[in-house]
Amino acid sequence: MKKSLAFLMEFPYQERDFQRFGLNVLSRYFDLHLIEFHPINSDYNHFLSKQERKGSRKKYNVILIEGYDHFYSYLCNNPLNYYIDMMDASFLSFRIRLQLKKRNTLRIKITLGLLPWLNNKINIYEKFSNLIKTGKPFTKLTKLIFSKLFSELEPSVDVFLLSGSKFQIRPSSKAFEIWTHSFDYQKYLELENENKFDNLGSYALFIDQYAPSHPDYKFHNNKPPVSKNIYYNSLNNFFDFFQKKTGLKIVVAGHPRRDLGTSNDWNGREQIIGKTPELVRQASIVLSHYSTSLSYAVIFRIPILLITSDEYENSYRKHQISAFSDALKVHIVNTDKYNEFEITNEIFNINETSFLDYEEKYIKSKYSKSNDIWQHFSERLLEFK
Repeated sequence: MKKSLAFLMEFPYQERDFQRFGLNVLSRYFDLHLIEFHPINSDYNHFLSKQERKGSRKKYNVILIEGYDHFYSYLCNNPLNYYIDMMDASFLSFRIRLQLKKRNTLRIKITLGLLPWLNNKINIYEKFSNLIKTGKPFTKLTKLIFSKLFSELEPSVDVFLLSGSKFQIRPSSKAFEIWTHSFDYQKYLELENENKFDNLGSYALFIDQYAPSHPDYKFHNNKPPVSKNIYYNSLNNFFDFFQKKTGLKIVVAGHPRRDLGTSNDWNGREQIIGKTPELVRQASIVLSHYSTSLSYAVIFRIPILLITSDEYENSYRKHQISAFSDALKVHIVNTDKYNEFEITNEIFNINETSFLDYEEKYIKSKYSKSNDIWQHFSERLLEFK
């Protein structure tokens, strides 16, 4: 009889979750439960793409749980052996973790594809300033305090699924470690049979982050770091200059949270959604702010140019761009204050040492020997006693 494994989420499952969680592989080894917690009568349509609203969640049998009592009832009828903890540090998740601990359900944390951060280089004043800029700072500060308290009192993690060596486990931890690679590296391994874009020619790729309008802002009660009109005007003016200076057209890898029917914000430039790794593979250079998809540029050894703006520099996202620059040793250009001497042939150079270091720390550790995340995870987890 298969052992039971649950994914526990407090955020709506999205199409990319169904793809990256290797459900077809896991279902061969485990009885799977995809559980999602949310308040009663919440409307999550705002956070879901058209494809997700049309039925992918039904296809994968997502189980909607409305509060602790509902989960307790579900657990009585569906005992779990393992759970992958993708919940927040809330009172609800704290109670759920305690209940699962009582039932000897092993807690698993996924730490695949971490992002660089400058936490040690940011003083307390800057941290509080960033909190204010996100909006509702005192509500978030209260949540942060309680989250810290819950994290100290909650059950320890039994199993870590790890990729880059940047993640540091507490010395006192007795958790079982399963080493693999990031989701992006898994996609890279699967790209050999993907068709190339023969009609695009040479191009520079901009990785869109849907910066002014991402639906996650509403879910997390964050203010967008940039405003729509100023942001797109600044970017498009810079793109015009970049194309003229380098001779490369700009192609946009549209953010997956954009619906295919949304308007073109790029002055008619080609936007392709859902093909970011394929587009990175063929690009002459990649332009971005602080996207997780920069991992593809590192893996494929594509030059990177980071871009910011005056709005970004005055927002809570400023340090994320700086963190990528620091980790990759790449230049940052401000689209509101650039000059022609910043765009030279040097931007097409790659610091191989920095890229290798980034790959080992954030994408694929030296401990990783697997070719498939979930096959390796399943085999190792069933070995763990």
